[in-house]
Amino acid sequence: MEVHHHPHIEKKPFREYLLEGLMIFIAVCMGFIAENIRENISDHEKAEVYMKSLLADIKDDRSFIDKHHQTYAIRLPLLDSLIDQLTETPAPGNTSNLYYYGRLASKSDKFPVNTRTIDQMKNSGNFRVIKNEKVAAEIVAYYLLTEQINEYEKIEDQEENEYRKNAVQVFNAAVFNKINSTMEVKRPAGNPALRTTDRKIAGDLAGWVHYIKNTRISIDYYKSELRKKGDIVTALIEKEYHLKKE
Repeated sequence: MEVHHHPHIEKKPFREYLLEGLMIFIAVCMGFIAENIRENISDHEKAEVYMKSLLADIKDDRSFIDKHHQTYAIRLPLLDSLIDQLTETPAPGNTSNLYYYGRLASKSDKFPVNTRTIDQMKNSGNFRVIKNEKVAAEIVAYYLLTEQINEYEKIEDQEENEYRKNAVQVFNAAVFNKINSTMEVKRPAGNPALRTTDRKIAGDLAGWVHYIKNTRISIDYYKSELRKKGDIVTALIEKEYHLKKE
């Protein structure tokens, strides 16, 4: 009977096994580190693109805020004049101004906050690419302020609707139609008659003007705070990502 002999396999020293294991471990670690570096580089590049876009959005917001602030500076005193004339006894004789102030009272400028970039970052899950916690926190704080403005604008809408319900009792729609266009409101010629000189109705209307005025003061305040926060966010982003000031 033929006998098969198994080949003799020489055993490696334990140190060689340990060395091989260590080399495999190092290779895996190096691969992990390399992948992590690639991911960090990719995240930084994404973040830089997003931050440039976000700065452009904040710049748009700043432009609208400045424009709206100028409008408020002109129109808020007119609301005071409207309240004074509506509560004047006897009924005011200069109805030209009354019609002019009365039509302007319900015209508001809504703040079209630019959320293009922040929405894209949230929807794609890429807000995580912002590694600097302070930058991330200030960006979140900025957009929380825009939500506050939005809430006040909803209140303003409600007050304007109540104002309109009362205004149709005081003002002649035909006169409003002549002095109002999509771009501006003009004072009517002469002193057109009011629909009523009832002091209670005029007083109710003045009450809604008062509420509108105070809400717009709050909106203007929070827009100013948003502008300040935008400047802080801009400075942080420019410093963190070494972006040039525009």
